Amino acid sequence: MGRAKKFIREDVLNAATQLFWEKGFADTSLSDLEKATGVNKSGLYSEFKDKEDIFFECLKHYKTNHPGYQILSTAPFGWANIENFMKASLTCKGRKGCFMSNSLREHAILPKKAKSLMTEDSQDYLKLIEKNLKAAGIKKETQAMASLIMTFGAGISLKLNAMKPSDLMIEIDTFLELLKK
Repeated sequence: MGRAKKFIREDVLNAATQLFWEKGFADTSLSDLEKATGVNKSGLYSEFKDKEDIFFECLKHYKTNHPGYQILSTAPFGWANIENFMKASLTCKGRKGCFMSNSLREHAILPKKAKSLMTEDSQDYLKLIEKNLKAAGIKKETQAMASLIMTFGAGISLKLNAMKPSDLMIEIDTFLELLKK
């Protein structure tokens, strides 16, 4: 009979996500993961196959717990949801921006299933943004506009690594005003 695990999976995923977010996939070692999570290598390997699996599970955990889906799914659908979604990253605690967006910097070296999950995540957001645009009365080019919002949001996530949220509020407000025209 094996030993009972002495850690909570969600705690490990939260700590590992913060580490991957800070250092990136390539620069995070198993030793780093042991230190960050407080779980030794055998404990991590009892729960996950390898570093790639830990990263993938961190992305899944982040996707499930990120407030963006809730914001964009709030009734009534419309422009307020888009504004709230765009400004949500400015109030996050811990790491800056969006874990998914920040992870895109390493897309070429990420595990295949992580790339697939990130693509799925992006498509889910595009659909929700487009639904809110249509509810706001935008009738044409909603797919292109949703894509622009996602691209701008990813840029804001990256800029948050170097700038204060208050410095980006003007950019977000200006961008949203331009979209309304």
